[in-house]
Amino acid sequence: MFRNISELLRKFTRSLSFKLSFYAGLIMFIAVVAFAYHTISAQEKTLIDEKIQGALKDSEVIKAAIWNGMMTKDREVIRQIVLAIGKQEGFKEINIYDEKGVLHYTSNEDSMLHVGKEMAGDNNPWLKDVATNTALRYRFFDDGKFLNVVNPLRNTTSCAAAGCHAGPEVLPTLGALEVNLPLHSLRNKLRFQTEETIAFALLLFVLISTIIGLAIIFGVRPSLRKLQDKAGRMARGQYTPQPELAVANDEIGELGRAFEEMSRQINDRTRQLDKSRRMYKELFERVPCYLTVIGKDFSIVRANQAFKDEFGDQVGKQCFAGFKGLKSRCRNCQVEKTFKDGLAHRSEEVWSLGREDRKALVVVNTSPIFDEEGKVAEVLEMSVDVTRLEKLQLELKKKEEQFKNLFENVPCYLTVVDSSFRIAFYNKMFAKDFGECWGKHCYRVYKSRDAKCDNCPVERTFADRESHTSEEVWQQNGQDVHIVLYTAPIADDQGEIVAVMEMATNITELKLLQNELAILGETIAGMSHTVKNILSGLEGGVYVVDSGLRSGREEKVRVGWDMVKKNVEKVSELVKDILYASKERKPDYRECDPGKIILEVHDLYEAKARAKGVELIKDFQLEMGPALLDPNGIHSVLSNLVSNAVTACAGAPAKGNRHVILAGRMKDRKLLLQVTDNGVGMPEEVKQNLFKKFYSTKGAKGTGLGLVVTRKIVEEHGGRIEVASRVGEGTSFSVEIPLKPIEQPQAMKVTAS
Repeated sequence: MFRNISELLRKFTRSLSFKLSFYAGLIMFIAVVAFAYHTISAQEKTLIDEKIQGALKDSEVIKAAIWNGMMTKDREVIRQIVLAIGKQEGFKEINIYDEKGVLHYTSNEDSMLHVGKEMAGDNNPWLKDVATNTALRYRFFDDGKFLNVVNPLRNTTSCAAAGCHAGPEVLPTLGALEVNLPLHSLRNKLRFQTEETIAFALLLFVLISTIIGLAIIFGVRPSLRKLQDKAGRMARGQYTPQPELAVANDEIGELGRAFEEMSRQINDRTRQLDKSRRMYKELFERVPCYLTVIGKDFSIVRANQAFKDEFGDQVGKQCFAGFKGLKSRCRNCQVEKTFKDGLAHRSEEVWSLGREDRKALVVVNTSPIFDEEGKVAEVLEMSVDVTRLEKLQLELKKKEEQFKNLFENVPCYLTVVDSSFRIAFYNKMFAKDFGECWGKHCYRVYKSRDAKCDNCPVERTFADRESHTSEEVWQQNGQDVHIVLYTAPIADDQGEIVAVMEMATNITELKLLQNELAILGETIAGMSHTVKNILSGLEGGVYVVDSGLRSGREEKVRVGWDMVKKNVEKVSELVKDILYASKERKPDYRECDPGKIILEVHDLYEAKARAKGVELIKDFQLEMGPALLDPNGIHSVLSNLVSNAVTACAGAPAKGNRHVILAGRMKDRKLLLQVTDNGVGMPEEVKQNLFKKFYSTKGAKGTGLGLVVTRKIVEEHGGRIEVASRVGEGTSFSVEIPLKPIEQPQAMKVTAS
């Protein structure tokens, strides 16, 4: 019986209803206790403050009562007053001291022995400064059970004139009145209120816990029981989701709807799994190869229809004894390996198929089937009859002629070289590019050499019977051709190497593209840096404009807008260079004066050059006469050249006058332009790559398109550009552009005729 009761109590205390009601009540209990503690503390402070004020008033009343006796020097009257008041309820002791702390009057009979003695020492430290301290003061003692009030007896004019106890006027205090009051009733009242509050809190805790528990039992628990019952039936696979019912819109209702939705999803997933299971079972049965599932004892657990049709019903038999006819496991059993390492394995075996005892080559693949613990429980063995592949070898021989044709037409160079390095055979593509070369030495045909190459891959293949590869440069019509060469040995029936086949691929375009891509990568990094800087400038300008607009400062808006326009111009220049370098265009010929174009470029860069310590010198006529040119194109050519020249001078060591000379003239119907600087100059390697796309000597600051665009514009005008430079001395760019004749108006032509 006690065990049943204990079990019921344990079950009840573990239930959700008990936990919710208990913790809710406990929280309420703690809240009530905290509120009561705060209330009692505040009430205690108020009562004590009232007690102190009352004690101070009482001490003033006592002092007024004994004042006449002190003025008339009637000690007996004073003593009677002190004794009478000290016996009143609410007083513990009344004492009167002089300015030296000597006790003169007391209401406590036990203290009568101390009358006439000085008490202002360790006995009562408050009396040490009674002669000078005129403040009314109080204190608690004996663990707060008593209140001690000291009221000074101040010296007045009448006191100083009285003959009985006259003192000097400079003495502020003649003595002190000490009143001790008990606080027992106050403390008892507070303790009673505390006990009453705690009892109320406990009662409230029990009441609230009971109410919440009953509300949960009758309001929440039935819904939870329903959900629990549904979950149990779902776990057993016996639950069918119900249609939407009218349920409450609280959390329990939401939980019920979520449970129904979960049930529908689980049932849908179950149906999908059943469908997948049926599909995989059908695949297992109909797949056109032999499928078996082998257990740990090497017995056949399942087999597909193809296996049954070929070998009969072998389920339950061990695989090696059933259709292989062996007494023990195979020596190289793939199933055993898969059971050991959990990996897939593959092998080729010879089986006897069917009743005709036909031998067949079978490729066996094994895969593990894991259980819930991740261990290999079974092994799936998939076997494919590859006997028919042997028949394909006959067909391969028929294709030999086709492969010979392929050798002739393969899109690369194929040659066969004998042991004396003479070409014995070659394909059509080789003959097309190198001509007829039967019996010629390969090194003479490929590289125009008189002796074999030092690191000849053909020689190495003859020596070690292995294939080799190398990158070489051949000569074709006087031009370098980059080649990737592969060699392979050709053996006779006895296995002796009689020749070497060379397969060469022309990778000249790839080499050029590789160089272009390398330069492109570096340039893109630089252009990214340039674009990033431009974007930062734009963001700064936008920020300044926004700040000016918010503050109403027009000058700040103007400064920010100038920053935006400057960076937009940079973006425009960059995009124009890219577009100019990426597509073909015809010059926009217009009649113009080249001198004015050169002057515009000079005026544009003069201040910029001066800011970098470079002098921009003019060496041209301001008016050269009319000519047909593309003004914008000529302006871009000179701008790029002058900008590069100023940069080159600015980066040169300070040695005298750093200058750039901008020269131009027209001669023999040609426009001759020249930009010369005494800057850092450039080495030969830089000069060779100067006009290549995306090649820049400015690192991340350059795009490598300026000189490309410059040369493109010059060539579109039918002109040419040349550069001369020496390291440490400077650089000179010379441009020569032929001028088109200016068409005269029709009226002038008629007059001339």
